[in-house]
Amino acid sequence: MNINPVISEWLNFIARWVHVFAGIMWVGTTYYFTWLDARLSEEEKAVRATGTPAQIWMVHSGGFYVVEKRKVPDELSRKLHWFRWEAATTWLSGFALLIIVYYLGGGALVDRDVSQISIGAAIGVGIAVLIFGWLVYDLLMISPLGRNEKLFALISYLLIVGVGYGLTHVLSGRAA
Repeated sequence: MNINPVISEWLNFIARWVHVFAGIMWVGTTYYFTWLDARLSEEEKAVRATGTPAQIWMVHSGGFYVVEKRKVPDELSRKLHWFRWEAATTWLSGFALLIIVYYLGGGALVDRDVSQISIGAAIGVGIAVLIFGWLVYDLLMISPLGRNEKLFALISYLLIVGVGYGLTHVLSGRAA
């Protein structure tokens, strides 16, 4: 499917910046909760004998905040805030970029000097690799290998390099 180059550039620009900002927010949220969990874990050890939930007091922007960690809430507030949109927006904008850059037009997906694959087949290969990679990752994680972090990292690295090398013989270098 061919798309007007001006529209393609604008879509690429918008999706890329949404992806960058959402990624920054997702990483920031991840760092915040990693820090928060570490502080609350220390607090949990200190208050374990009393049975009270772990708390941490913070100050920011002229106000004081108290955060309390519970394994299971006594009752859910109607104003429960989920930190999910940062990750979801990063994923969705990344997928939009994949479609805009590689699937609409296919010019960046196929290199005729590398392979004579059709654009439709190249799109199929790309989608199949994403689905297959997801399934392999999930299967590795639930296997005994998933409990051995170093071996899991090594096997994952080797698989990624192998698939990347294989794709350089089918797709363009950028798409591989």
